[in-house]
Amino acid sequence: MTTHTSPPSPAVIRGWIAAAGRSISAHFPLETFIARNPVAGYENLDWEEAIGRIARDHGILLSLSEQRFRDLHARGRISSSDLHAALRFTVPEAGSSRILRIGGLATTVGEVLGHDLLVAPPMTAASPQPTPAAQLSPRVHARADDLTARWAAASLGSAPWSRANGENMWTAWRRLAALDPTLSRRVRSGIRNSPDDPAAAVGEALARWQLDETAAKSFLSAHVLALPGWAALVRHVGTTGVDLTSLVAIRATLERLLLPADTTLPARAANEEVPTDDTARIGAVALALGVDATDGEARAALRPVLSLIHPPARLAVWQEAFERGVARELAPATAPVLRPSAPVQRPLAQAVFCIDTRSESFRRHLEAAGGVETLGFAGFFAAPISFRPADGSAEVASCPVLLTPRVAITESSVQRDAIARWKRQHAAGVERDATIDALKESAVAPYAFAETAGWVLGAASAARTLAPEGWRALVSRMRPAKPSTHVDANVVFTLEERVLYAETALRMMGLVDHFAPIVLLTGHGASVTNNPFASSLQCGACGGHEGEPNARAAAMIFNDPETRDALAARGISIPADTLFVAAQMDTVTDEVTLLEPWAIPATHETAVLELTRRLESARAGNTAERGPSLPGAGGRHGAIRDTARRSADWAEAYAEWGLVGNASFIVGPRSITADTDLGRRAFLHSYDAAADPDGSGLETILTAPMIVAQWINAQYAASTVAPDRFGAGPKPLHNVVGTVGVLAGYGGDLRLGLPWQSVGVGRAARHEPIRLQVFVEAPLARVNDIIDASEAVRTLVTNRWITLRVREHDSARWMRWGRYGWQADDLDIPTPSGVPAAPAETTTKEIH
Repeated sequence: MTTHTSPPSPAVIRGWIAAAGRSISAHFPLETFIARNPVAGYENLDWEEAIGRIARDHGILLSLSEQRFRDLHARGRISSSDLHAALRFTVPEAGSSRILRIGGLATTVGEVLGHDLLVAPPMTAASPQPTPAAQLSPRVHARADDLTARWAAASLGSAPWSRANGENMWTAWRRLAALDPTLSRRVRSGIRNSPDDPAAAVGEALARWQLDETAAKSFLSAHVLALPGWAALVRHVGTTGVDLTSLVAIRATLERLLLPADTTLPARAANEEVPTDDTARIGAVALALGVDATDGEARAALRPVLSLIHPPARLAVWQEAFERGVARELAPATAPVLRPSAPVQRPLAQAVFCIDTRSESFRRHLEAAGGVETLGFAGFFAAPISFRPADGSAEVASCPVLLTPRVAITESSVQRDAIARWKRQHAAGVERDATIDALKESAVAPYAFAETAGWVLGAASAARTLAPEGWRALVSRMRPAKPSTHVDANVVFTLEERVLYAETALRMMGLVDHFAPIVLLTGHGASVTNNPFASSLQCGACGGHEGEPNARAAAMIFNDPETRDALAARGISIPADTLFVAAQMDTVTDEVTLLEPWAIPATHETAVLELTRRLESARAGNTAERGPSLPGAGGRHGAIRDTARRSADWAEAYAEWGLVGNASFIVGPRSITADTDLGRRAFLHSYDAAADPDGSGLETILTAPMIVAQWINAQYAASTVAPDRFGAGPKPLHNVVGTVGVLAGYGGDLRLGLPWQSVGVGRAARHEPIRLQVFVEAPLARVNDIIDASEAVRTLVTNRWITLRVREHDSARWMRWGRYGWQADDLDIPTPSGVPAAPAETTTKEIH
């Protein structure tokens, strides 16, 4: 629909573009790749409503397709009882026992809707609102995409023809694009004569197409979502000079100038809704019920029943049914657990690991080795710091992106001469590598560089390819040894801050008494080679960095005598012989390394040696368990050797599985999950309500670690169900753009999300797209207060982006947050099936 009214003001246009930008979340650069829900802007909607909106805006389904769900039902992965329970949960009328008469058949609402789930024409995502060029000329549409993407890569990447200093994105584009010889003279002239203000340039495009307000908003949304990857990166940059308005202005101006001046838009520009035809749906359900599909009365009787559930709601029912089976597998059992009032024997050690799902299986094997208790805690150990490494490299924020670093921790050494010499050698190596990279990526130098240094680098490349472990060992021997260092956490934190931090952390994890002689604080990282997405395998709680600095800072604070004295006055007495030791776990190799062995006193050497043996035993067991699941695994007996190869091999696409399979977040004492194989699918956060009398610890857990876990969960799910829209595509096609992201091939949109090799093999997905299932053992009133106080938590819970279950103690039933508040969960209670069995002839497929 068109109108001849004047275009809106630039301020209004900027507001409309900002609103359109909420359809896609900010994309973090590769160096600090952060898992985010790519459609977080829809979280203010109920999940069911969001499915429909996302299908319309993006042209994808945010879940498995109905046919895939039906296949899972046919295979027994989704039971009929779970499907019926999910139907009743989503459509309360489905639980009615009232008898309906349809074509002479006595039936119920639940039975009719049950058949509808199995036989209705599957919901499909409609094509999103197109830009004018997409409607008028696909060739021009592709050309506008290509030119805009190339400019975004040059402007936001590291090309030598990037924006000049002080120039904003729009001004730089007008200056350089007007000189582009691949554009016609008319287009170049139009670019030069476009307004100085990008919002005004967008206004010219709106005036050109004569769009009213509704159509204008659709037009702007179409341009934002035409290149969602670059739009997401621009949202992250978020400066005055680089903004969505400039990006939309570039693309809209190119489109306006590339299309013939006399073209007009077809009627679809009004984005009118197409009425849904229920004829096929009613006929399919009637046939499934055994009713004459041509009987007008029967069809009339079916129509109001089927109107109780629309296609997005059907997907919501299937998703709920799928998740019930997974929740049942991962839920801590509701049964009395005998807990002695005090340990029978003091353990050798207590090991604190990140809540990361990869820690779950390692903790299991470490506990099986005997003498070690394990706990789960966010990997930044509640210390929101920035870290300045001793090598002089850039300061990094080592904390969740939800938090702002409070202090900067510096790494230094008392060996002044040795550290100065090491820094010089390290800096020379960094400079050498940077020079080689610059020569390889330069627009001119690679040819001369290949002629002069190709024979050396060629031999090195062959060695790296044929013997990756040997090459890494050779390089390690050639590098200078790093002197012993320490961090200054006890200096930069005041005593009051150290005490507050220590008490909060200990109460959050429930470690307030019965301390072991050694408490191991284990951060984690992933050693991989030639992997642009390496930061996605690091600690999410540390902002995509390794957890080493946080573990070292935390250990120093806990070992500080003044801090311990103040803690004792607050009711937490740490024995004098308890030593906190910082360690680092490599999630690729499962090797745990002590970070400051020189700081371990002689009194604890024997205990540390014994703990090291247990850690090696756990490593052997864990690699043997998870190794066979990796493509190309060499067998259980060579699991440790295979992980070392994967870590060093620059051609390895499957270094590890990362957090694939993540599905639940469990908050409670270790006793409720001990001796249970959760398959590396659960984030485990230790918590004891008795040690947290005011509930502040639980509030921190639910408003920080749980939020980050939901981001991870949502991104893995989106990268699985919509790999072409929200994933990064296959690794072999990756073309790295500076440090901002990857392209699939030589050009096009910046890829969002995770590589396919992070979630699947071949065409089959390894990850099951499940909304985060949260289990909390704590007083219900305490959880209610947190939901009331935190908008972020309340939004996720009430809009069903997560499923929250709470129980007061380990022998109580789980209470679940439902549509009308808390209700007793029925996961363990069989329900009569109102859903018929799947047809025998239904084919099965892998989830992908």
